[in-house]
Amino acid sequence: MNDKFMPNALMFYREVTPPEEIAHLVLSFWEFAVKSESCEPIIHEIFPDGCISILYYRHQNFVVNTLFINALTLEIFKTEVYAGDVFWGMRLSPAACAHVLRLNPAEVQPESINDSEKFAHLTEGLLEKLVACRNFEEAIKIYETQIKTLELAPRDVDGKVAEAVRIIEENSGELKISEIAKILGLSARQLERRFGKSAGLTPKQFVRARRIRAAAVSLVEETEMNWANRAAAMGFADQAHLTHEFSTLTGRSPNSFAERVKKIEYGKLVK
Repeated sequence: MNDKFMPNALMFYREVTPPEEIAHLVLSFWEFAVKSESCEPIIHEIFPDGCISILYYRHQNFVVNTLFINALTLEIFKTEVYAGDVFWGMRLSPAACAHVLRLNPAEVQPESINDSEKFAHLTEGLLEKLVACRNFEEAIKIYETQIKTLELAPRDVDGKVAEAVRIIEENSGELKISEIAKILGLSARQLERRFGKSAGLTPKQFVRARRIRAAAVSLVEETEMNWANRAAAMGFADQAHLTHEFSTLTGRSPNSFAERVKKIEYGKLVK
């Protein structure tokens, strides 16, 4: 999609598709930056996306440089961000998450991983290389090189889970889990077990998170679409069901959610 410029947006966000050779491991690379000229903090709300990211945080004066990992959650996360903050992230594919992290993704807690022993196989030397990057494009190359050192081939990832993720993404969470399982030649219980082992979430939980993301993308791309049509496009029975889901996952009404989305200027998004 083309860049979308929001009037008076104080924050910027964009995503980049990974190259084919690591697409089985990485869902996307992303950048988030705060453009405000004010010294006052901005309350930023991060909505659930059903994925784990390895992310690097820096401030433009380079005083702060930190590696983080986020946890899987279906709850909104609020944080304070400041002018000059920059985040460069690598969003892991749910199908490969357990293999990349070498542990159950459901056990991951949000934390700084600068000196983490349990993630040393993934982060050794990474912080120093990212600190030296001048821009997001250079950071992507560093992430690509780092994850290739794991030597995980497509055959090492559960192909059924990878296909389930693809189906969910392509259909914006519209299909029922039983329908996805049938397409894959699995029972719903088999899919749930395999998906949970790889991704740390049940397929239903992942679908719920991706629906919220699909709504955000829709708000950026289809600004004139009303909520009734948007609910239908996202597979909800009606607008009331969409409203209930938004309230449950984001604590906001659809219109309030839309206002938060519009506070950010968007570059390209991976669909």
